[in-house]
Amino acid sequence: MQCFLWSITLLILFSCTGVSAQSDKSPEVQSLIEKTLKQMVFVEGGSFMMGDPGQPFVDALGKDAWTQYFGSDRNVPVHKVTLDGYYLESYEVTYNNYDIYSKATNKPLVNNDIRQIKHIYSPQRPVGISWNGARSYCQWLGRQTGLPFDLPTEAQWEYAARNRGETVVFATNTGKIERGVNFPPPIHFPIEIGQFPPSPLGFYDLSGNAFEWVKDWYAKDYYSHSPEKNPQGPETGTVKVLRGGGGVPDSTTVAREKGGKDLNEDIIGFTVRCVINTDKPLPTE
Repeated sequence: MQCFLWSITLLILFSCTGVSAQSDKSPEVQSLIEKTLKQMVFVEGGSFMMGDPGQPFVDALGKDAWTQYFGSDRNVPVHKVTLDGYYLESYEVTYNNYDIYSKATNKPLVNNDIRQIKHIYSPQRPVGISWNGARSYCQWLGRQTGLPFDLPTEAQWEYAARNRGETVVFATNTGKIERGVNFPPPIHFPIEIGQFPPSPLGFYDLSGNAFEWVKDWYAKDYYSHSPEKNPQGPETGTVKVLRGGGGVPDSTTVAREKGGKDLNEDIIGFTVRCVINTDKPLPTE
């Protein structure tokens, strides 16, 4: 009965949106879709000042800490951004989830050569993938569901990490770091997802685990001329933006890194969480 109701709900949604789903009938894919939709957190739209606000962040970290970092030109100037509402995954995508996609699309398993190294790999660690692999996964979910899945923009990522625009340094439950309590100890590789409390909005590992691919091309001066409404990043570029990460200050909510030039290279430590670009209720079981 639950599967029947789920199918009817999706059919109604697709007929209203004019989008047709390409549904894979395997139980594994259906389970992945249901789990993913359950883990989506709605982020109400609004306006915020995006970028590094300077002294408030330096004070929060300690006046002698990361001063050189906060002089970086990657995350300035502060600028107003207004976003529509959207849904963002509460967890990073794991190897277990991504393997279902790989098998359903007849692709080789990513990073198969390191899967015997237990301190690097487990099914519940964030999958290490390329930018193209990350976006392909999200768009595949969109084809399965008829929903507008994609990579989040960096504005969407930062807005969610900062609890809808608060001046919060880390996307932990308190906005601060307590190693072993709400943030990992110093590590070289990503850890299994969801080991520490979520942020106030309900997101795990936005700070303190793997870097996360976002949709935007990187340009150092983009913040100087970014449009206010739903910015999508530069139209072209050579490298993509990464947000989050496992180091300090890389894990701050305003930090932006540049991804590698080869957008097809699967990289351990570079992962994904998907967005659904709608403010309408999602289908449920």
